[in-house]
Amino acid sequence: MDVNDYLKEVAYIGEWDHGPGGEPSKIYRSKFDDSYITHVGMEERVQFLADRGITQELTHGVGFSPKDNKWYGWSHRAIYGFTIGSTCKKGDCHYVSDTPEGLIDDRAEFFADISQESADEKRAECQILDDRSGIRILPAPLKIPMANSIEDIFDEDVELEEVDIHEGQYYTIKCGRGEWVAKTMEDAKQMAIDFNEGVS
Repeated sequence: MDVNDYLKEVAYIGEWDHGPGGEPSKIYRSKFDDSYITHVGMEERVQFLADRGITQELTHGVGFSPKDNKWYGWSHRAIYGFTIGSTCKKGDCHYVSDTPEGLIDDRAEFFADISQESADEKRAECQILDDRSGIRILPAPLKIPMANSIEDIFDEDVELEEVDIHEGQYYTIKCGRGEWVAKTMEDAKQMAIDFNEGVS
């Protein structure tokens, strides 16, 4: 499918406000949920969506292709389609452990490629939620020198204060289904959502 015809079918042109001092830019937004699809002038970047016919319930990273009868999940890194019978196994991008201990192990294993010290630090940041529905991650302190103004950076007489940029921050990760098989199209949609989150 031609990408311009595709975008006419699934999107409309809107504006993206870059905030104070920034000039708004023209973007394509999904007709389904108003989410960002691509910038005007960068239409070729979504040709892969047009090629697969992802025309229904299109959001930023998930959509359905009637042509393939698949739910797709994607980011700039990867795309994959799911349907009835699709599987999820440990090691897959869309795998989310069904136990908090498994979430902690998976987080540590992800950072083990950097070093064992990094893996141990990431493991130590994790706490199991009281209801065992997931984990809370409290990032280790990360102190960096902070200036009060741009001029202070170049003034040798100004002593920069070290600030912990993680102070007070935390986030949670909920347990998933572990290993499973899609038995319905709703299951396939959930796999596509999990895949999008796994590769984003």
